[in-house]
Amino acid sequence: MKHYLLAGIAILGLLGGCSSPPQAKLQASIGTYNASTAGRSYVLVLRPQQQPNSITVNVSGPGGYSESIALQNATSRTPSGVWWQVGWNAGPTLSSGTYTFSALIDGQTEQVSVQVDASSTLARPTVSIGSNPTTRSVTASWNQVPGAGAFLVRLVNRTTGGVVASARVTSLSTTFSSLNLNTSDSYAVEVYAASSNIANDPPLVTGQFNMSLGESANFTVSPAP
Repeated sequence: MKHYLLAGIAILGLLGGCSSPPQAKLQASIGTYNASTAGRSYVLVLRPQQQPNSITVNVSGPGGYSESIALQNATSRTPSGVWWQVGWNAGPTLSSGTYTFSALIDGQTEQVSVQVDASSTLARPTVSIGSNPTTRSVTASWNQVPGAGAFLVRLVNRTTGGVVASARVTSLSTTFSSLNLNTSDSYAVEVYAASSNIANDPPLVTGQFNMSLGESANFTVSPAP
């Protein structure tokens, strides 16, 4: 199955005050992905002080589960050293149990363990497109999903398979504007519900991380007035 990855970049200011506890260099969570087939989702936040060219995070879990997630090149990190990534995959099926993330950061191996309930899933959003989508603007809305903290919304070109625009929001609707769509192409909006607030920069990492995918019907656009 095709592995989808979404990489994001966050800019953080300096922490104020000496009394604040240091943030963990590795924060990670893993959970279920509820789409047309079951799968797994994850969120990573890394704060290396040094600036290597890449960082690899290894994941192990029940039943011999094993994968490596590589964050590479300058687009995966910021000058302040914060890297973050959200990913999902419709291929692997999780079993309940303990999953361990490990990464070599600043010369030391950092580890995070997450207890996963594989039976816990988010419902899939029901996605609607606003009236009269045009070559310049598309509005989408969806229902609230119990347990969801934020949503990743993607406008995709079904004809070419490309992602035209995306947004991370906590609201139940969003409008993509200043577009340059083609009247001859077919489009759809994908809404990924997430159990953590991925609208934050970087995303919040709290407990198990579940995602679900809802998709609009395909649609075409009319010329903008």
